[in-house]
This record gives sequence, structure tokens and C-alpha cells, in this order.
Amino acid sequence: MNCENKRCLQGTAAMCVLMASMAAVAPAWARSPVTVPMSVAVSPTGDAVTMETAIRWALGVSPLSSVGMARREALEASRDAAGLKPQPIVELMAENFGLPIGDLYSQFQVTGTYSQRIERGGKRRARVDLVSREIGVVDAETLVARLDLIKMVQDGFVEAQAEEAKVAVARERLRVAAELRREVGRRVASAKDPIFAGTRAQTGVSEAEADLKLAVHARDAALKRLAALWGGAPARSVAGAGRFLDVKPIATAAPSSADLAVFEARKARALSSVALQQANAARDLTVSAGPRILASGGLGAVAGVALPLGGRRLGQARVAEAQAEGRRIDAELAVERFNRERTIALAAEKVEESRHEVDLIREDVLANAEKTLDQVRLGYNRGFFSFADVSTAQTTLVNARARIIDAAERYHRAKAELDRLTGRFTDLAREAIQ
Repeated sequence: MNCENKRCLQGTAAMCVLMASMAAVAPAWARSPVTVPMSVAVSPTGDAVTMETAIRWALGVSPLSSVGMARREALEASRDAAGLKPQPIVELMAENFGLPIGDLYSQFQVTGTYSQRIERGGKRRARVDLVSREIGVVDAETLVARLDLIKMVQDGFVEAQAEEAKVAVARERLRVAAELRREVGRRVASAKDPIFAGTRAQTGVSEAEADLKLAVHARDAALKRLAALWGGAPARSVAGAGRFLDVKPIATAAPSSADLAVFEARKARALSSVALQQANAARDLTVSAGPRILASGGLGAVAGVALPLGGRRLGQARVAEAQAEGRRIDAELAVERFNRERTIALAAEKVEESRHEVDLIREDVLANAEKTLDQVRLGYNRGFFSFADVSTAQTTLVNARARIIDAAERYHRAKAELDRLTGRFTDLAREAIQ
């Protein structure tokens, strides 16, 4: 046997030894199945929950309805009481009795009177109007509280959508890692790469599996937090997760009429308070009449009119106080309108900024990262690149996908804040009150 044949036999033997060693380690990573954990959450309806459905469920079980209704019923009872006229007074008086000295008992008298205070200046109407304005304040505050609850539902819904998108990215990462493991396995088996390259590929799969499990757990936890707002079982998924990255420009809008309605209702209450204080400045008359029985057996009658004196300065002070309260509410309304317009502008700018970031990453970074990974994998199979190059390209792609999800989540959260400021769901919140 010549030297060349000996070298061939030695090379064949070395290859057999390498293949045997690969067969020993292959079951640990090359042939292990890729498991994709699934959620075990149960939906109340078995379908994906929409945002409007989640809002209706949350509003349906919220105690805000009971609180608002109780406040309204109490004020309605107070309004009924405010509409009543002053109660009459019946008085019985005995005079000229005491120690039996002289002819005192011959002058004994018993007088009974019926007195009625007559309100002047429209006091009763002013009281009723003030309580009615207070009911308007309660209704406006209840509507704002419902809008705040809707904002909480929106935030929870956006969080669940973001976590669902992260699960999809984690599954895609696991799929790519598994494909890369198979490619590395073929190269290691053909002695084109060292054995540790296969171990690194298996480590990448293990990391992808762990990240997927964590993503699924985070998604299920987000669904549980969302379901806690209506106290039901967690939904299996939320609707719109597939369109989570579809960000669109928004139109400008005015501040929410519901938030400004609170200040307008308070202003109306202040005006009614001024009217009440002006009505209270009018002096009421008290008329009284009744019989008088004399000890001599005679029967007479008494009648009178009472008019309070003074109090003009006190009435003027109270009117001035109510007017100052009205001016304070006017100033607060102007400040609230100014602040909300500025806050809406900032929120809209944040929405637009996040939308621009999503579009930029998707059109420039993500597309190039996917193309780079495909080219590096193709070159790696042909022996032009190392495993480190493939791993770097894969990491760049994963980071780009994670970054676009983070930007989309900021977009949807800013949009939820903008919806709250502009009162997008005011009709739905008012429908729940009715």
C-alpha cells in the first residue's frame, strides 16, 4: 500500500471517529424537538376579546355606577326638600297666672297662634336650582370617572397586544435558531465546523426556548391583569394583536367635552349659588293669627306681622363670596382648557414620533436585517462566513423586531392618552350611565 492510500485510509478513519463523536453528542441538541409553549388562559367567550367588549365588561362591573347613582338619589331627595315651603308654627301661650295675689286670676288669658313665614325673592326656586346644578356636577364627575376607567382598560389592552406581539417574535426567533442548529449540525457532521459550534447553536435554541416561555408567561400575566378590571377569567387573546404594528397618522382633536363639562357644571352651580344668596337677601314676612280666651269668658283674636331687621351687610358679603367663587371657577376653566390643549398637542406629537420610529425601523432597519441574515446564512452554508457572523446577524434582526414592538407600544399608549384627553369613548361611557 502506497503512501497516498495510507493517507486516504487515515483520513477515512479520522472522519469515522469524528462522525462517531458527533453521534454521541447529537441526541443532546441536534435531534431534540423544538417545543412551543401555549397559553392556558380561558376566555369567557372562547374568542379574542375586543377593546370595546373589554370596556363594556369593565364598566358593567365597576362600582362607579352605584356610587354615582347613590349621589344622584341623595341630591334628588335634597332637591325635593328644597322645594318645600317653610313649615307653619302653632303656638299656645298662657298669661297672667302665678301666685294668688289680688285679682291676677281674673286677668288670666290663653292665646293660640298659627304662624307662617312667607318667603320672598324666589328663595325656593333658587334652592331647587342650586341642587339641580349640583346634580349636574355629579353627572359630569361620574362621566369623567368612567373615562378614566376606560383609559385603564386601554392601557391593559395595549399591554396585552404588545406581549402577544413579543410572543410572535420569540416564536420566530426560535424557528430561526432551530434552522440554524440544523445547518450547523450538517457542517459539524461534515467536519467543516468544530464541535463547539454545534454546542453554541444548541445554546441559542435553549435561549430562544427560554425567551419564548418568558414571553408567553408575560402575555398570560398581562391578560390576567386586563381581566382583573372586570373580575372575570382571563381571555385567551386580545383582538388586533396581528395589526399591532399597523400605525397610522392621527387627526387633531379638541379637548374632551366631558372634562370641560365638569368645570362648566361647577360654574353653573356657582351662578346658582349667587342667585340663592341674592334671594336670601330679601326679607321674609311672618304672619300670625289666632284666638285668645279670657278668664272672664270672653273670646278675642290676635294677629300680627313680623319683619326681621338688619342683615343687609351679611347678605351683601355672602353674595360677594358667591360671585368670587364663580370667578375662581372661570379662571380654573380657562387654565384647564389651556393645559389640555397643550397636553393634547404634546400627546399628538408623541404619537407621531412613535409612528415615525415604527415606520423607519420597519422600512430601513428591519428589512435590511432580514436580508442580511438570509445572505449570511447562505454564505455560511457555502463556507464564506463563521457561526459568529450568523449569530450577530440573527441578534441584529431580533433586536430590530423588539425595537419596533417597543415603538409600537409607545405609539398605542400615547394614542390611548390622546383618546382620553379628547374623549374618544365619551359616548360609550355616557351609554353605560344611561
